[in-house]
Amino acid sequence: MSTKTGQLQFFRTQLNLPYLDLSRLVLEPEPMIAGALLLVGGFALFTTSLVAAGALMPTARDAAQISGPLMTVIFVPAWAGSILVTDPHSVIGQVLTYFPYTAPVTAMLRNGLGTLSVLEAAIVIAELFALSIIVLRVAVRSFRYGSIEYSRKVALRTVFATRRAG
Repeated sequence: MSTKTGQLQFFRTQLNLPYLDLSRLVLEPEPMIAGALLLVGGFALFTTSLVAAGALMPTARDAAQISGPLMTVIFVPAWAGSILVTDPHSVIGQVLTYFPYTAPVTAMLRNGLGTLSVLEAAIVIAELFALSIIVLRVAVRSFRYGSIEYSRKVALRTVFATRRAG
């Protein structure tokens, strides 16, 4: 009996687990790497988007007007989960897969189900990282002007107009 099997035998009664044969577990590197990159890309996109919202708004209450709906968008793929499971290549499935703010969760779900091709994964990963870089640049630029403004919101028009002049 191996050490892993012995530990599983020892803790099975406390954890109430059925017999688990780990020798049948198949590790596929492509979906695992794609899942990790989707997770990091999605995290980067949402983090940079929230940083940009915070940089543009003078108070937390104003930033919540953007961050609240942004956080709600994360759950849209869960609401459409049955569609993604039954027909992942439907129009709704494709829109959720390629729309940047629903893409991380949708693509990870499809990746776990085995319905996300390598090409689709590459497109979504590239999209997430590219948009994260763009939003980060906007956030940094906005923070330069947002930290000066204490009483009013910074308009994106002002941020980009200053960039052309400077």
